[in-house]
Amino acid sequence: CFFFFFFFKQKTAYEMLRSLVGSEMCIRDRKNNIKFVNGILMDLGVSSFQLDNDIRGFSYHKTAPLDMRMNKEGTSAFDVVNNLSEHELEKLIRVYGEEKYARQISRNIIKTRNINKIKTTTELSEIIKQSVPAFVRRKEKHPAKKTFQAIRIYVNDEINELKEGLGTALTLLDKGGRLSVISFHSLEDRIVKQKFKDLSKECICPPDFPVCVCDVKAKIKIITKKPITETDGNIIKNKRSRSAKLRVCEKI
Repeated sequence: CFFFFFFFKQKTAYEMLRSLVGSEMCIRDRKNNIKFVNGILMDLGVSSFQLDNDIRGFSYHKTAPLDMRMNKEGTSAFDVVNNLSEHELEKLIRVYGEEKYARQISRNIIKTRNINKIKTTTELSEIIKQSVPAFVRRKEKHPAKKTFQAIRIYVNDEINELKEGLGTALTLLDKGGRLSVISFHSLEDRIVKQKFKDLSKECICPPDFPVCVCDVKAKIKIITKKPITETDGNIIKNKRSRSAKLRVCEKI
């Protein structure tokens, strides 16, 4: 049984799986006649090492340059915050952060950057705090959490990488092999849930068709009808695990 495990955001899912197929899998195939794997675990979380690294710009608690790039290449959080239009900022904060105060936040970002560029995480965090109602600021969760999440997702193109990674992972699985995915926010979880649902369908014909003419066959069987969540005891030990959801499917 060959089991492949990787941390999704240390290197993009597509790159990880492509490199596996292109090199390591070929070597293993020649030596051990292995063409497919029996299980893949995708951990979609950002590592605590990265989150706690002051210079990476992921944390809204510590002062750092606005960066948020996983691989230090391409568009940074600084570029996003200081160059996108108000409409573009509002859309990404609303969609990727699921933040209902996206309009107020994006408007205040524009007002601030028109005076001076926004350079640090704490500057951005303060703008967000002042953009939401007082009762939101008094809640346990930091008001900047959703906006920082949204910018990080945008900067690293995480949604497209997830979609590509899911498809590539399933091509590597042998029949009966299982794909397990741990997500950490509802946007990721919905994508995984929908992908599993689409691939588990036996027929996609309109419901009023008397017989099936599409010849679509289910490619997977869903093992977890509902996501598995962390226990209260473990959440006390590791608060970052409270939003984790595990979904599992089996290739047919």
